[in-house]
This record gives sequence, structure tokens and C-alpha cells, in this order.
Amino acid sequence: PIGKTQLSEFGFSPSAEHPRLGPVRSPWDPAHTAGASSAGTAALVAAGAVPLAHGNDGGGSIRIPAAVNGLVGLKPTRGRLAQDKLTRQMPIRIVSDGVLTRSVRDTAAFLREAEQVYRALSLPPIGDVTRPGRTRLRVAVHTGGIGRTADPEVVELTLKTARLLEELGHRVDQVEHPAPATVPDDFLLYWSLLAMAIVRTGRRQLGPTFDRTRLDNLTLGLDRHCRTRIHRLPGAIRRLRRLVRTSAEFHRRYDVVLTPTLAQPTPLVGHLDPTNDFETVMERILEWVAFTPWQNATGDPAVSLPLATTAAGLPQGMMLSAGAGREPTLLELAYELEEAAPWPRITG
Repeated sequence: PIGKTQLSEFGFSPSAEHPRLGPVRSPWDPAHTAGASSAGTAALVAAGAVPLAHGNDGGGSIRIPAAVNGLVGLKPTRGRLAQDKLTRQMPIRIVSDGVLTRSVRDTAAFLREAEQVYRALSLPPIGDVTRPGRTRLRVAVHTGGIGRTADPEVVELTLKTARLLEELGHRVDQVEHPAPATVPDDFLLYWSLLAMAIVRTGRRQLGPTFDRTRLDNLTLGLDRHCRTRIHRLPGAIRRLRRLVRTSAEFHRRYDVVLTPTLAQPTPLVGHLDPTNDFETVMERILEWVAFTPWQNATGDPAVSLPLATTAAGLPQGMMLSAGAGREPTLLELAYELEEAAPWPRITG
């Protein structure tokens, strides 16, 4: 049997609070969001209903719910897994498929088996990664995201993870994020293009029952955002494409980058309600989701690990990213951190 879980409307919000279906709540504390867009997936896996489940990631939609639900969520390198025709035709292929799991072993096993079905010939193989690596790595740490600064508690939790990496023998440097100042606006404009495409062509794509008057304020606001700035889109796409080179140059100096997955602790349900005023909700989203879009633009792999817990007792994911095709490096380091700092799980 195949089950479908709830996500945010068309995957645009990082919190699945559907105006008619209701919110997906964290199994750690139902007053808080389970993230998004793969929120239902994350809640089921975290609660122990299934060992792993599918998610896809166009701005953090695997890593965000993994971070807030105490899970492992890996966004593969662009093109690592097979993609549908529509995704392949996007000007920038920001979306990657993957899974959310409760252990590094299960994520590695999924990637091993997926590679038996589809092998990306342009990338080095992942193979069967089963244990920590022996190579000591050069790790860069960013506590400031794309145009934003992380919450002080999140910064301290990130630096605690950095200290753990040092204790394990890795070389760790705290450095500035390489993102140009144009990235937040460029990524938002490209993201809003996807919303505009749905709003304007929904009946053709989804059938005669599609009614754009029933869409939430976030989706409609993203549509307006793109329509009023459409003349800027070609430049935004050019600049976003250049980030592949920016990231590759950065990874010549550093094997892995450590950041918090999210810039703030998990918000309460309602904080990101997509039926609220668009400008208010969008500002709150940008404050929270300040790190994950970078790898969607560059195509690099990244994994969120449940390495930290907030003062409120909620999971706070830490994100490791590497250069294109370096999933084995991330998995080996994830195994090492899982052994050194085992994370809590929901039981019973």
C-alpha cells in the first residue's frame, strides 16, 4: 500500500498549515509546527510509524522538517536521482528528491539502493557507505545565513557542534558565508516564478477543478511578487546559475560546511500561517529559512542531522554540506557524529 501525507500548499511554505486541512504538528510538541514542505512525512517517520519516507527539496523541504522533527534529511546533488520531465526543464533545477529517516544507516541504504535503479553518470558513485571515514576534514562554519543572522541560541548550538568536530580531529574555521548580497532577492524571485506558473496555468496542469481564488495568501502573494518584478527575472537566473562556480571555488578550500539548518528555533503553529498577510509571513519565512536555499541554487548535497536540542527541549538540526557529488563524505561524517553524539528519538 502507498500512503500520501500532508504538505504545505504546492510546497511553498516551510510550515504545513493548510487553510482547509489544518496544520501538521510536531510529534515532539504539538504546539509547534512540523516544518514543511515534507511535513507529514517527517511527523510519521519521527513518530516511528515508518522507518523512512519520501520528501523533495526545492528550498529546504527535506532538511527543514528533518531539522524540527529530530531526523536525518539529505538533499542529494542535483541530478543524483532520476527526475521528472517538468523538473528537468526548469531554468534552474532547484528541486531534488530524497528521504527522511531516523538514522544515517537508513539514509545511506536508500541512496545505495537508489543507485541500483538510476546511476547519474556525470557524478561519482556513492556506493555502500556503512561507517565513519578516516580522513580528517577541513570544515567551514557559518552562523550567518543568506542575508540573515541566526538566533543567539542557535548560534551557540552550532558552535557546540563545531567544537565536537574539533574534538574529533577535524580542522574547523569560522568564516563568512560566500553568498553574494543578491542571493536572497534572486532566490525569492525565482521561487515566486514557480508559484506564478501554478497560479496562471493551474487549470491546464491540474484540471478543471483548479480554482485559484481558493489558494492561500502565500501562494497568491508569491504570484504577485513575480508579476511585478518579472523584468528582473533573467538577471536573477543568470546570477543564481553563477553560484555553482562560487560554491565550487569555496569547496576547493573546505571539504564540508557546517551551519544550522534553520536560523531560529521551531515556531509555534500559526506563526507562519499562509492565510496571514503576505509581507508579514514572507518576512518570517526569510528569518527562519536563511541557510537551506543555498544548496538548491548551487546543486550541492546537504544533510540535516539532529545534533542539538533547544532549551525548550525541541530538536534543532545542524546542516553539513559539501561539493557536488560528495555525498559519501557527508555520510561518513554523519556516521561519525551519530556515534559521538547519539540523538534522542521518540519512543513508545
